[in-house]
Amino acid sequence: MMDQVSRYLVLSDRAYADAGGVPVRLAYSTRTASTVALDLPTARALEAGDAAAITPAWTGVLRAAQLLVPAGEDELTAVLDRNRQASADRAAVHIALLPTSYCNMGCAYCGQEHTRGGLSHTHRSRVRDRVLRAVTAPETRSARIDWFGAEPMMGYAVIRDLAPRFVAAAAERGVAYSSVIVTNGSLLTTRKINTLIRSCGVTHFEITIDGPPDIHNEHRPLKSGRGSFWNIVRAVRSVLDETDLGAAHFTFRTNVDVHNQDAVPRYIELMAELGFSHPRVSFSIHPVHSWGNDVSAIEVSKQTFAEREAGWLALLTAHGLHSQLLPATVHKVLCPATTRSSEIISSTGSIFSCSEYPLVPEAERTLALTHIDRAGTEPLRPLGPFDGWNDEIAAGTTWCKGCVFMPTCGGSCPKAWQEGHPPCPSYKYNVQDRFDLVAAECGLHVASEPAGAR
Repeated sequence: MMDQVSRYLVLSDRAYADAGGVPVRLAYSTRTASTVALDLPTARALEAGDAAAITPAWTGVLRAAQLLVPAGEDELTAVLDRNRQASADRAAVHIALLPTSYCNMGCAYCGQEHTRGGLSHTHRSRVRDRVLRAVTAPETRSARIDWFGAEPMMGYAVIRDLAPRFVAAAAERGVAYSSVIVTNGSLLTTRKINTLIRSCGVTHFEITIDGPPDIHNEHRPLKSGRGSFWNIVRAVRSVLDETDLGAAHFTFRTNVDVHNQDAVPRYIELMAELGFSHPRVSFSIHPVHSWGNDVSAIEVSKQTFAEREAGWLALLTAHGLHSQLLPATVHKVLCPATTRSSEIISSTGSIFSCSEYPLVPEAERTLALTHIDRAGTEPLRPLGPFDGWNDEIAAGTTWCKGCVFMPTCGGSCPKAWQEGHPPCPSYKYNVQDRFDLVAAECGLHVASEPAGAR
């Protein structure tokens, strides 16, 4: 079989070596989100696009990583067809629910409008029935039911009521069940975390902390005037050493703008001191972006963020805190907006395909796909504005078509592209710094011999 070097190859500029001094370079396949350490001649052959120069000892490894692909293959079409097939798959259901319209925080960078009031009994029943129809549909093999906001813990009673029914229905049908709660964390307690995991099927907590206590409490103020930092960290830390939490995982997310970027190192050091170098905990850092509002005055530029993020990732690693250095999975289904098996049901009853539309006033008025009262019994949501996203990439409406990172990024965010804000991920700009961290994680150090040496 004739091979060609994949267009979805990223090579480290540097060579690295282990304790024995043998130099290697790292090759990252964005088509499979896998990293391979290569000897220098093999790396040079890939860099030159010379598949014929690669020895038989390496061909199997490189084919498995899809760094070598069949000669003549149209890789863009192959990747997009893979994505289209995954988006058309009806076996994987993903529904995000907003159990309330209210949030107890008043973050300046939030574009949502929050009002008090939970779901009416009628609305709650319709949400329950719609989710159960999707979970128990004959073709469903996995169900992910997320709790989103506003602040979902303000609707904790709704979660307690509905989630156990979804968990039981999935178990009865042999459907794999997972659940993410995206929360500000201020209302979490040891007891509530345990209930969410054991009774409500929550497998992942995404909790936002925007810096050390003084910075976080200013950046994400509670409407009551009290701070939330210590409530959050004490609640999560209290459960980490329990032995029967199943697959439960906690991610601390930090939203960065011009006001808190300088405090990130202090935050990282504090979280390490507090004992969060734990296998159930990971950290992610993201730039603040528009959520139906104008954040241009406080945004950090992509290049500046990427430069600073490289240092933050190094600091996280140095303190034993877990973070994703390079994507470990490809984006076959980019987000709920690109598959009709996914939807977001707002607390207003509106059904959306994009998670950034609920509770944003203009979007609630004009961009709902339907209302739950009119949705009928069909488990698939109506067509949304981004269901043809893979066709848009193929047509070249964005520069994703020619980007080496497209298979792992998937275009990142169709809504952002539509609004004229290219959402390219930071690893596009700091991948070489990330290679250094991956190498160090693998026990490698920068080699004295330059990458191009023979």
